[in-house]
Amino acid sequence: MKSLPEISIIIPSFNKVRFIESTLQSIVDQKYPNLEVIIQDGGSTDGSLEIIKRFANSYPKIIRWESKKDKGQTDAINSGLKKATGEVVTYLNADDVYKKGAFLTVGKFFAKYPKTLWLVGKGEMVDEKGREISSWATDYKNFLLAINHYSLLMVVNYLMQPSVFLSKLAYKKYGPFVGTKIGVMEYDFWLKIGKVQMPKVIDKYFSSFRMSGENISSTLFKETLKEDDKIVEKYTDNPVILGLHCLHNIARILIWQK
Repeated sequence: MKSLPEISIIIPSFNKVRFIESTLQSIVDQKYPNLEVIIQDGGSTDGSLEIIKRFANSYPKIIRWESKKDKGQTDAINSGLKKATGEVVTYLNADDVYKKGAFLTVGKFFAKYPKTLWLVGKGEMVDEKGREISSWATDYKNFLLAINHYSLLMVVNYLMQPSVFLSKLAYKKYGPFVGTKIGVMEYDFWLKIGKVQMPKVIDKYFSSFRMSGENISSTLFKETLKEDDKIVEKYTDNPVILGLHCLHNIARILIWQK
């Protein structure tokens, strides 16, 4: 097996003082030997920068950062990915966290299977205090992930973004990430690259996705699903798939409103 590949983690950050310490700690606790962390801060004023500076000073060989006004989350992610030197890349929002051992599992897989375009593990949803929530939704996504078929991915985005890792070559060929005024639309990337190769799946939890009540997934849920519908229409005109996707999103809205 080859030596472990460098993994580059991009963190788009803006005023996440309540969570960014946990995010960064979950990364350095991995103790992965070949790691790069690039923090793209949009000009935080809430104390986030003090935490970022502290971690950067403690781990100068791993963490790079800059803070300046940007065009939003998608711009920050793509800017960071342009700088990334790792053979494996991903991004992590500044309120999500990684599970222990995730990077070693990812690195070993890419070392053994270097032609892999992308790799995904499981993820859980947590609240602002890190407590698991919506376990039924997690179980549902895990069930679909075990099937992992492109037609199914067009019906429902069952991938947990923080648990997705890409080869740098795949990002260069199929990127960049696209977004709207709402935020990054990684689902578009999943469907674009999925037409070529579906992700390899590892039956382990890689991350915790935080529903804090203040992130885009929480505050603009309905608007996000509308954009979700538009994305699928770019990749298929199959009325069955489009109908099932629409019905699935309607069900998500009804459940969310309860």
